Amino acid sequence: MRRHLTVLCACAIAVAIALVARAPHADARPFQKEGAVEIGLQLGGLFFLDEEAVPFDSASPAFPEAMADTFAYTLTGTYNFTRVLGLELGLQLSPAEVNRLSIFTVHLDGVIHPLTHDWFVPFAGLGLSFSTLIPQDDDLGSDADVGGNVVLGVKLYPWESAGFRVDLRYLLRVATADGAPDGRSEVTGHDLIASFGLFASFGGEGDKAPVLLDTDGDGLLDTADACPQVPGVASAKGCPDRDGDTITDRDDACPDEAGPVEHTGCPDRDGDTIVDKDDRCPDEPGAQAQQGCPDTDGDTIADKDDRCPRIPGEQAYQGCPPPPPEDIVKKFTGTIEGIRFAVGSDIIRDSSFPVLDQAVKVMVEYPQLRLLVEGHTSSEGAREANMELSRRRAEAVKRYLVDKGIAADRLDTRGFGPDVPVATNGTEAGRKKNRRIEFKLLRQ
Repeated sequence: MRRHLTVLCACAIAVAIALVARAPHADARPFQKEGAVEIGLQLGGLFFLDEEAVPFDSASPAFPEAMADTFAYTLTGTYNFTRVLGLELGLQLSPAEVNRLSIFTVHLDGVIHPLTHDWFVPFAGLGLSFSTLIPQDDDLGSDADVGGNVVLGVKLYPWESAGFRVDLRYLLRVATADGAPDGRSEVTGHDLIASFGLFASFGGEGDKAPVLLDTDGDGLLDTADACPQVPGVASAKGCPDRDGDTITDRDDACPDEAGPVEHTGCPDRDGDTIVDKDDRCPDEPGAQAQQGCPDTDGDTIADKDDRCPRIPGEQAYQGCPPPPPEDIVKKFTGTIEGIRFAVGSDIIRDSSFPVLDQAVKVMVEYPQLRLLVEGHTSSEGAREANMELSRRRAEAVKRYLVDKGIAADRLDTRGFGPDVPVATNGTEAGRKKNRRIEFKLLRQ
């Protein structure tokens, strides 16, 4: 019989382990509930560690046989004061099929749940027991013993309000009688009860209807609202989002301008990774070193601060190269001696080329320079013809410089005709001075 009961208990434990492997993990909340009542029914084996602990009554003969291991049915009722602490009443019955006597035991235990996992809850209990052993033979006396018990086990919750229970209980039955007619004395009993069964849980905190609140009235329940005290929008998890960029105002560096998450909610119109509020040139891509502004010539001076944005220069000259020496400025400012034209024509005489080539050299050496070429004539002839001639002569000088490699956009021309004389037109010497080309440096 002992062997069969051992096999039964082993099977129960194997089933329990399989249930653990299959138990769901979905809710991750404790199913052990404060205020809940649990009702369980278990089947197990009763093992007598001392087979000589037979029923005894001093007025009747002692039970003549040793105690054999048998079955036990247990009905339990548990009240959970908290998720951790409870009180359990157990009613245990071993019928007379094996030992020709029934054993009825009442257990009253304090129970502790040291770990309240969502589906796996171990427990331990300690308390008092009262056992009554009732023989089938009327001429044999029954025996009532008090004692104590210790129980260890685990509850498995495949479902929220029902599950399986596996436990092992040690029972101490204290000897209370001696002096039997046949000369024997009662022996203190030491028993083990291994049980497996089902239980159901009723009531408790888990069955209370949840109170659903929307404190800020934004249509999102407080449990799903990241800002339950402030009205917000669903796209920002219930928090305010004035610019609608899905970043809450409290986390948005630019709460009134929509921007991407990678820029903490600030816009970057030119896409240079510098947000507009920190970008001096928000519509032109630029480097961090220039605070988001372009630097076309690479001289570390932003174009908007650079007088020569296409020519590398120095900070001291506002982004331009150093100006030419004063003597060169004087030489190429005002009337340029040595530039001559054929009479009444815009054809430059060959004797003028050395002077113009010197001008080319200066323009190449100082690329920041821009030059205004002015043409002037004497008062001889019609004014309209002189205006046209002075304009064509200035254009002829520009054309020569361009042909030598000077960019056309660095050169401007104007014809003044006879309107700006530098000498009298009443003498040939004066008229010769008035027929001239002047240079004006527009940028240094």
